Amino acid sequence: MKRAAPIVIILALAALAGLAGCKKKSEKFPDQLPGAGAGAGAGASTSATTNGTIAGTSVPPVATPTPATAPSLKTFPGTEAGAKSLLAEFVKTGADTVGLSAQLRPSLADYKALFDAPLSAKLDKLYTPQWESGAFVVAPKPGQTVVLIDSATVAELKSGAPAAKEFPGGYKMVGSHLVGAARLYRFRFVEPGKTLGMAFDGLAFVNGHWVLVPKPWRALDDH
Repeated sequence: MKRAAPIVIILALAALAGLAGCKKKSEKFPDQLPGAGAGAGAGASTSATTNGTIAGTSVPPVATPTPATAPSLKTFPGTEAGAKSLLAEFVKTGADTVGLSAQLRPSLADYKALFDAPLSAKLDKLYTPQWESGAFVVAPKPGQTVVLIDSATVAELKSGAPAAKEFPGGYKMVGSHLVGAARLYRFRFVEPGKTLGMAFDGLAFVNGHWVLVPKPWRALDDH
């Protein structure tokens, strides 16, 4: 037992020397684990992110998707070709159909460019709440990527000319209320090779822009 004492003393001195060495290393690298705070356990991240850098290395910013915005429909001329180009915007992938539709909202002056004063006032009163609530949205169903168009002038609709036969029968009811010389369009969104699909009517170019007045006979007193 007396011979073991020197060995114990030597081991104790070696342990103290080891602790001193560890302390020096920890003091030399105090920021070895940036971002690892209190409570970081096994598997915790050891990289700090600051102003687009990770551990001093530049990282390219992550692109944030930009929501689709509706193009201005004011750029489309008041011709049949313009109508086709305008409606083609609605069938594009990712089209903002709500934003596009909102641009077709008529004013009272626009109603008066198509109908007599009494019916224009009734249309404005009937449809203003629906426009404001977002009820009017022109949009195709999935797979409907083709636009079919029919058109007729005010004169043709009033007289019941062959071109008017492509329009809903309700236009016969409003024929006597139509004014001006505008051309009205009826259009359908259909699947390729088909003729039936989502149908809309009442697209017209008045006062320098495109408007939509669907099913105007709804505002008639006797409807």
